[in-house]
Amino acid sequence: MSKQPSIREIENAFLPAKEITDASRFAGRKEYVESAFYALLTEGTNIAIIGNRGIGKSSLAMQLQEISGGKNDLLRKLKINDNENLDFLTFYYACGGSVTCHHELLEKLLTSKNCLLDWSYDIPKARNFIEKYTPKFSVGFASLGGEKSTKTTTQTSQPEHDIETVFTNVVSSICEEKLAQNGIMFIIDEFDQIKDKTGFASFLKALATNVPNVRFCIVGVAHDINELIADHASTDRLFAGGIINLPPMSNTELEEIIRDAEKSIGNFIKFDQNATNKVVNLSQGHPYIVHLLGKYSLRTIYKNSRKSICDIDIDNTLKSIANEKTDLVLEDRYKKAVGSSAQREIVLKSLAQTQTYNLEIHTKDAYKKAIDLGVDNPSQFVGSLVTEDFGAEIVKIRDRYYRFKDSLFVAYVNARPHLHELKG
Repeated sequence: MSKQPSIREIENAFLPAKEITDASRFAGRKEYVESAFYALLTEGTNIAIIGNRGIGKSSLAMQLQEISGGKNDLLRKLKINDNENLDFLTFYYACGGSVTCHHELLEKLLTSKNCLLDWSYDIPKARNFIEKYTPKFSVGFASLGGEKSTKTTTQTSQPEHDIETVFTNVVSSICEEKLAQNGIMFIIDEFDQIKDKTGFASFLKALATNVPNVRFCIVGVAHDINELIADHASTDRLFAGGIINLPPMSNTELEEIIRDAEKSIGNFIKFDQNATNKVVNLSQGHPYIVHLLGKYSLRTIYKNSRKSICDIDIDNTLKSIANEKTDLVLEDRYKKAVGSSAQREIVLKSLAQTQTYNLEIHTKDAYKKAIDLGVDNPSQFVGSLVTEDFGAEIVKIRDRYYRFKDSLFVAYVNARPHLHELKG
């Protein structure tokens, strides 16, 4: 008989709010891990991990951080030939909404304690290059907190350099120290959040020429690399062999997440096959939804001293997630799209349910479904759903064809119980 897990173990069996850092908990994705590994092995290749929200881009990036630092646990788990341990000095930075352009990104990398700050302090040549950048900014090496200081300096006799030159010189100085055999790797998560990416690709091209041992891995929501960067004609060459376009996970991979979670608590509580199938189908390829439903189902069953989760438990969890606004962002977007109209909600769900494998929606299919459910004029509601007043969750791509902006939102729309009561 399995030992009863602690509440902490239950709460960490599924992790909807955190990237997967433990290789033993990383499910599937062998093809994409292998492609990323080969890109790391290839001199001069930068990496881009792109795809929709909630499909595991950041988790893959976290695993690349481990692999680039010589930890091959995931490669061995996936049976990928790993006859070499890489040796990069790797830095991970998530942009969030705080970075407005690539110059600000370079400043953050130079002045963040988790990135280059301490290394620049310890290497005199690198520190000298940073000091030459004053008084535009002062790194403030001695300041508490390790971030960029606003304090200026009187050392104005030294020539000033632009931030790109300073960054290039600093990383070149660090590479000269041969601290890592393969060079420096910067993993930039949420790159799509940078408002103005103009100039980044040109900078990357110059960096590749001047300091070839410095590589970037950028991670963001996009359909292709040009959408993510949208700046330079030679973008494809900069990322040749390193573009990882991450698709939704397969059902087998999604089920692996559930089994790994069960294993992490000694199989003390298990999802029966009907519950497993329901979670997998509702997730529509998005591991985030598996983690979200799994976490709150498991918590409820544990509190009720039960050891098996069935499909009815998943239904109850869905209602609870909606009522308690467990994912506040998705729930608020849903309510904004639906508004006070039961018919608009039916149309929204009809659009989500008739989306094809290539993420397109033909109005003929969606309208028929909505009319069968009692909507008189579905086109009127589609017209409102493309406007900002209702969140602009869908966009028109050509005559009679629409697409949701966010596939994770589609999964939520399909999974969420109706807000307004259906009539008839």
